[in-house]
Amino acid sequence: MKKIILILLFTFLPIAIFAAPFGLSMGMSLDDITEACEGAEPRYIENDCYYVFPVKKHPLFKHYIAFVDNEKGLYCLKAISDDIQTNDYGTEIQNAFAEIKERVSKTYGRPRMIDEIASDSLWKDAKYWVDALVDGARTYACIWESSAKNKLKDDLIDVSIYASAQRVPQIGWIILEYDFNNMQSVNDAQDDVF
Repeated sequence: MKKIILILLFTFLPIAIFAAPFGLSMGMSLDDITEACEGAEPRYIENDCYYVFPVKKHPLFKHYIAFVDNEKGLYCLKAISDDIQTNDYGTEIQNAFAEIKERVSKTYGRPRMIDEIASDSLWKDAKYWVDALVDGARTYACIWESSAKNKLKDDLIDVSIYASAQRVPQIGWIILEYDFNNMQSVNDAQDDVF
């Protein structure tokens, strides 16, 4: 009986390990992340922020950033798209956003979409879509939030996608962010100094 349990454990354990976003799960230490990335060590950026090299990647994303606390482990993961050349209307950014939103929705269901522009913005006309995004007058995002009715899998409190851009050259990015359930306890510990 013990042999059967061990066989089942070792058969399904790798599936469980790689079931989380990009094969990385809540609470992983830097050593755990290195192991999940087949020996590619996280590259320190600053504070809790590390550039990581997951084995389980998606072709729409070029960069992966992990936020790892010394005690709580991995608490946030961001995937950033490659540069998206775009026109003034942000058509290419919006198309890439829609594609990623559709794919993530297959896993987490229907998100809450946020497409807002500040009431006092100078960039209200559609031909200034990118300018509004660059200046922070436009928010273009969607979010999947964990709730009592809709508990997100993989120990996630929320998943979000948002667009970012710059003017020269006129390019944009799509950022996919996974916030794990331990994020609040990390924030609370950091705020304890105040």
